[in-house]
Amino acid sequence: MCKSAGEPNYPRNGLNPNSELDMIPSQTNESEGRDPGARALGFLADHRLASTPVNYWVAYDYLGGDNARLDSAIDEALASAVGLDDFVMREIYDQHVSGESFRRFHGMGEDIDKLLSGLLDDVRTVDRCTSDFRASLTENITRLDKAQDPAGLRTVAQNLLQASVAANASNAALQKDLEATEQEAQRLRNELDNHRREAMTDPLTGLLNRRGMEIETARMFDSRPGSDAAMLVIDIDHFKKVNDTYGHAVGDVVIRKVAETMAEMAPGEAVTARFGGEEFVMLLPGASCDAARTLAEKVRTAIARLRLIRRHDKLAIAPFTISVGVAIRAPEEAVTALFDRADKALYEAKHGGRNRVIAAS
Repeated sequence: MCKSAGEPNYPRNGLNPNSELDMIPSQTNESEGRDPGARALGFLADHRLASTPVNYWVAYDYLGGDNARLDSAIDEALASAVGLDDFVMREIYDQHVSGESFRRFHGMGEDIDKLLSGLLDDVRTVDRCTSDFRASLTENITRLDKAQDPAGLRTVAQNLLQASVAANASNAALQKDLEATEQEAQRLRNELDNHRREAMTDPLTGLLNRRGMEIETARMFDSRPGSDAAMLVIDIDHFKKVNDTYGHAVGDVVIRKVAETMAEMAPGEAVTARFGGEEFVMLLPGASCDAARTLAEKVRTAIARLRLIRRHDKLAIAPFTISVGVAIRAPEEAVTALFDRADKALYEAKHGGRNRVIAAS
């Protein structure tokens, strides 16, 4: 059995308050000088929109100015009597963000189709050249058997030489085409990898997003169907109070610092993700109950020790903490069931006083 463990006290004694410093940008800077994430959150706040992943993504793309169709849709909504709300933002996301991703992949599919067509043409060319060379070789060998004088032998030799020169020229051209095709294939592979990473990555923290976590954990469980694993579900305590007190720009920094701490302390094979909002997940393949709980305590302690100071007014941000739910994978347990148990343990930690680790039975 994996028993629960808790440590409700803040581990602050003996620490230099400036030993771990994060310089938070001023929220009063001009918008063009601010962090893009802070600008996106400022846009949402200005229009009284919730900081949901969909709203954040749409605002981020709009302020970036790289999606003309999305920009036009936002401008039209702002100019209308309806304005912007969660429903309109979702509609814009479906039409101009997820749809744009589909168009990118569709375009890459066309490029790949052209690449494959070119390869097939090259294969057909090789086949024709090989067949022509083989036919010429067979014909001239037959002539060689019948040749009775030097002139006839010379003719056969010339024919064979011409056939060899033609075959070599064809092979050289084919080699050049194949080199160009290989370069194009590598470009498409890199572009596809970039799109895949973008689709699976949370733009604020650089961790996997929820979809990325689902894909990676499913892959891990499929490759190790009966292996042990532990899951940590992490939530920032009283995060709404952070946003209400210091603003969303500071809230962004808090989220990033939690993500950085998790990434720094995670073992090599761990899967770390921002599940949504202020909630994070860490999957630890092969971890025991004690190892998972020990790591959770280390992450909790490290975050409780963080000290942030806002740059423009030197305001010390109040310390913040996390609560953690831990669950150990049962034999053949699906990732969704494992997450549910870890999430319930997190719920116990939150309602048991926060700033603690609770492990599910």
